[in-house]
Amino acid sequence: MDIPNSKSPSMTMEEDDLDDRTGNTETTRRGENYGSYQDIVGSSSREGQPTSRSFSEQIEGLVGSYTRTSLAYMAENIPITSTSPSTKDHLQLPQDEEQQHVDKNSIHSGHYYPSNTYSFPGADADSRSYYSQLGMEPDERSSLLSYTDNNPITGGYIESVLTRTTSKADSTLNEYPRKPIPKSSFLQSVFNSTNILLGIGILAMPLGFKLAGWVIGILVFGFCFGVTNYTAKILALCLDQYPGSQTFGDIGAAAFGIKGRVMVSAFFIIELIAVSVALVVFMSDEINALFPGLNPILLNIVSFCVLTPMLFVPVRHLSYASLLGIVIALSILFLLFFDGLTKPDAPGSLIEPAETEVFPSNWSAVPLSFGLLMAGFGGHSVFPTIYRDMENPKDYPAVVDWTYIATAIVYILIAAGGYLMFGLDTLEEITQNLISIPEYNRAINLFVLWLLALNPVSKYGLSLSPVNLTWQRAILRHPKVEEWCLGSLWRVRSITITGTILMSAIVVLIAYMFPSFDKVMGLLGSLFAFVISAVFPLTCHLKLFGHTMSTTRKYITYILLTISVIMATLGTWKSCF
Repeated sequence: MDIPNSKSPSMTMEEDDLDDRTGNTETTRRGENYGSYQDIVGSSSREGQPTSRSFSEQIEGLVGSYTRTSLAYMAENIPITSTSPSTKDHLQLPQDEEQQHVDKNSIHSGHYYPSNTYSFPGADADSRSYYSQLGMEPDERSSLLSYTDNNPITGGYIESVLTRTTSKADSTLNEYPRKPIPKSSFLQSVFNSTNILLGIGILAMPLGFKLAGWVIGILVFGFCFGVTNYTAKILALCLDQYPGSQTFGDIGAAAFGIKGRVMVSAFFIIELIAVSVALVVFMSDEINALFPGLNPILLNIVSFCVLTPMLFVPVRHLSYASLLGIVIALSILFLLFFDGLTKPDAPGSLIEPAETEVFPSNWSAVPLSFGLLMAGFGGHSVFPTIYRDMENPKDYPAVVDWTYIATAIVYILIAAGGYLMFGLDTLEEITQNLISIPEYNRAINLFVLWLLALNPVSKYGLSLSPVNLTWQRAILRHPKVEEWCLGSLWRVRSITITGTILMSAIVVLIAYMFPSFDKVMGLLGSLFAFVISAVFPLTCHLKLFGHTMSTTRKYITYILLTISVIMATLGTWKSCF
């Protein structure tokens, strides 16, 4: 059953944007892709969709939609050089090892064609139009999503990693090479967005309220919710400003040229490394909760042994496990309230709440709460991919609204419930509090903890794969490496496998050196989430639409931008020192 597509109050600011922008040209740019906001309240057709689908078909549709989003997001996060390699430098693999290339535009547009026969209508024209407006050449694009490398070593290997599968049933892209891949429906888009936002940051939400107190905590939570909901929508406006733009990097290029794109790509890579470190820290904490008393070095070695193999698992299989993100979040919510309502006295009871604070007693710790509460709303780097993967892009604002309503309900219940149950004794991960109460149902708590352990196992590969593919491209394109790998696929594989294991070891080493989950999540929220989900979209919006904004809208944008920068600066400082 479809969610009603009604207009929400949070869309009012976007309607003002439409009034600020005048002229037939701008209307035409949005007409085919985004649509007017008045169109959102109307009915959206679902032509060509079956009226009923079996449960297995529904799951397959969710997996396919999430896989497409993951592939396109990974491709966007892989920087490339600004110039194409010379054809005379191409190395030829043995005939039986040659691989057919995939045009990355086809992944995003919903079509798959071999690179030598690619003929997506209008793609070249749109690309030339888009980059001619920016004073750039098309091959200056810095992500795999919009770049084709004909080098049989770098291009063929990387593309096989992005699309590799283990069976015919796992290969949607290769099974029907001439048929369009179905786009994501409204519910699939909401599911993908919600699944991305509901990450491990949810475990630190109660600590955020403990550090900030009820009043400050609710105000910070409300600001993070409001500003990220708004900026998620203006990302679509920025994408539609130039024909051919598809990714977060395209928005940076449209606003600040090629330097903006390079900065976005570099920032993404650093963020993904930080996310991977957080996953390792969380995995170590979960192992310690299940098997208390283990040496910290041993904990990290076990985490390394469990997580590293995930880097060699095909993305489609990881997508199945990643679908558990929502299930895991709801399991935490269930466990929290089940434990809280079955224990009659404090600590750890909702019937007799623990001591809490209206205002914080330690104001110096408040900035850390900025990042902890913001981390749960930082999914904007993948929103452009979700927008372009929708079968009805005009529904995108409604998708954002329903996504944020769902996640905010889960967040506030866990944050408030955890803080009520443990008060001033709330730990950096709420699960650490739950496992410390002997009166709770041990079997149920252990089951949820084991379920939580699946989260880093499934998402570690998705987070670190773009980082691995980035350095692999850089190394394999070096002339001496190309010469050494000439005609020998096993040498290419030896480099990539050894480097992948080494990269995972570096991430685990960083996690060992910085084992505080609250500090890592605070840094992810304050630095990366605020910059990517608030500062960057607001800045690009001003750059692209400042000349058409009303004075009121411009003042509101500057206020939001100023508050975001201040909170990001204070939160980052507190997370690091």
